[in-house]
Amino acid sequence: MSITFQNRSRLVAVIVLTSLYMVVEIIGSILANSLALVTDAIHMFSHVGALIMTLFAITFATKPPTPEKSFGYYRLEVLATLFNGIILILLVLYIFFQAYQRLLSPTDVLGSLMITVALIGLVVNLIGAKLLHHSSKESLIFRSAFLAVVMDTLGSIGVITAGIAIFLTGWHIADPIASLFIALIMIPSIYNLIKASANILMESAPEHISPKKIEEALLSIDGVTGVHHLHLWTITSGVYAISVHLTINKPEEWDKIREQAIKVLKEKFKMAHSTIQVEDEETHIRLHVKKESIE
Repeated sequence: MSITFQNRSRLVAVIVLTSLYMVVEIIGSILANSLALVTDAIHMFSHVGALIMTLFAITFATKPPTPEKSFGYYRLEVLATLFNGIILILLVLYIFFQAYQRLLSPTDVLGSLMITVALIGLVVNLIGAKLLHHSSKESLIFRSAFLAVVMDTLGSIGVITAGIAIFLTGWHIADPIASLFIALIMIPSIYNLIKASANILMESAPEHISPKKIEEALLSIDGVTGVHHLHLWTITSGVYAISVHLTINKPEEWDKIREQAIKVLKEKFKMAHSTIQVEDEETHIRLHVKKESIE
């Protein structure tokens, strides 16, 4: 996980910009009587909280490991991302409910003010997306923050479109329709965030790393005759770990084989932590094969 000073500075800048615009949008939503702006303002509020939590998480993630937390505080990133996803689910449900109410009973909305406020939001979100784009490629938690800004950008576009429709035609039902649009575009991203976080917490193998390919790479090392008890998991985004037993036919070269295996895992599969147990074939049969046959 990349937690550089530059990444942190960009995140702080996005928090400040988003917070300032959120205040503007709340005031604008009240004056315009726009559910779309209210929805987007609540959306922004949840994202301000999520961004602040992100900053908190990455600050703690830089703390060194302790005897009780040997991998450090990296998992705070995953917990923060999962919490963000849950908050967004609740937000979507609220938006659907409010939009349903307005579809049944449309209210007058000031379209020109909607357009003005949403245009300001569009500029702010584009700046935020640009600031976080590079960091989002390096970390799950920054990807979460980036997706939040992207969703806000799409939301601003939806509000602008609804505002134009209301201003030109007086079609006030465009306001709750825009709210539904904002909610619907959130769903796939929320699903992906929760899925990625849950996979890490369940210690699933990274989706882009095949255990079969790792086994093949280890078997290609001279002296390795078998790969057993291979466990592969993600500590946090971009930080992977593996534990594995290797059976060898050259016991006198066990240390050399183990070092070669560590090198292969690090260079080919970006394994940050490798725990490798090396056994000769006789030991493997005595400790594992016979035990399994008895059980």
